[in-house]
Amino acid sequence: MRIADTSFLYALFSETDAFHERARRAAEEPEGIIVPAEILSETVALLHRRLGFALARASGTWLRDKGHIEIGTPSPELLEAAWRAYSGSRGRLSYPDSVVVAWCRGRRANPLAFDTKILAHARE
Repeated sequence: MRIADTSFLYALFSETDAFHERARRAAEEPEGIIVPAEILSETVALLHRRLGFALARASGTWLRDKGHIEIGTPSPELLEAAWRAYSGSRGRLSYPDSVVVAWCRGRRANPLAFDTKILAHARE
């Protein structure tokens, strides 16, 4: 199982992103992907702002329709773990990054991200 971050999702849907091809290959792998609801929200908003509503809507629909991709709804425990990760990072992680880290730690899953801070913190 892998936990998707906005850095991965944005690269997946933005053809001009430097990581676009790597993201496409990773998304095609059969291993399951969880997209935390907060990350879906952040990604759709970012795509909408930078690339337009049509692409943002199509990207969200694509994610929701893929069989190996699950939109993750956080439990109260996960939200508490995300807050602890955020508070404990002393500003090195954003709150959305902390959500991804909490999902990774809670599921013993790998982050699907191009953000080196997430990669480092998820493995702690």
